[in-house]
Amino acid sequence: MARMATTRRGFFGALAGALASAAPANDRLLIDTHLEIWDIDPRFPFAHPERPEFKAKDRAPVENQIEQMKDFNIRYAVLINPRYYGWDNRYIAHALHLHPDKFVAHGLLDPLDPKAPEKLRYWIADQGMHGMRFSPIYHRQSTWLNSKEHYPLWKEAERLGAVFNYYIAPEQMPMLADMAERFPGVKIVVDHAGKPDLKLADPWPEFRKMFALKKFPQVWISSSEPYEMSEIKEYPYPDTWVFYKAIYDEFGPERIIWGTGYPRPRWELPMDKEIEFVDKWCDFYSDADRELLLGKNALKIWKFPGR
Repeated sequence: MARMATTRRGFFGALAGALASAAPANDRLLIDTHLEIWDIDPRFPFAHPERPEFKAKDRAPVENQIEQMKDFNIRYAVLINPRYYGWDNRYIAHALHLHPDKFVAHGLLDPLDPKAPEKLRYWIADQGMHGMRFSPIYHRQSTWLNSKEHYPLWKEAERLGAVFNYYIAPEQMPMLADMAERFPGVKIVVDHAGKPDLKLADPWPEFRKMFALKKFPQVWISSSEPYEMSEIKEYPYPDTWVFYKAIYDEFGPERIIWGTGYPRPRWELPMDKEIEFVDKWCDFYSDADRELLLGKNALKIWKFPGR
């Protein structure tokens, strides 16, 4: 009898091990750290700061992302104002409040607004957002990023525990490094892998300026969205791999995160290919690295619901 019990325990133990080894990759904790949503709704009019005439031809509402999260077992996402709404973050706040168990959110602030610290406080303390996104890449000649006029905003961000993410050009990285050194209490995410310019004959001298940020432990790189940098414009974007490898070598697996850009409709890269790109084509990542960059690292940056 004892032998039969032992045999049964061995059988079920082996079966459990086999099932665990056969578990699909999508059982991992997946967190999309860059999810731009928008809708065509008169309650939330567009006010694009660079293109006031802008009108979206399609919709990518939060409901689309909810369905995508179900299909691909994505546990959380970071909602981002896609700039269509300008400095009006009401749609993002609306989506956050509809689904508080699935999202954290970033809005936009006018970097030249003297009341930016006050508005940061409103969106975070009153509306529950976690941070703001800034896009100095649209202001290539400007020095507002590390101007003294911005110090109060960063001080308020430190006080609130805000996260700042940056859509930034390589030549602007020294300004961001200056602020990272002055305000170590602000967590920083660099979007789009630092935006190396593959149109240049040699993009590396400019691209390497981002590597100075690795000495600041509060900085992470969003090492994702290869179609944003590729000049080949065809999956799996082999001209981008060497840049993702360089980011990995410089920053290490604990300082890299993943984001896709937008929900359905996905006109650039379907979600299965987004995940496959990390799993198959970035073959320099180990399985443990992928666990970090696809989900676990994001837990160090944002406080997600229930965590």
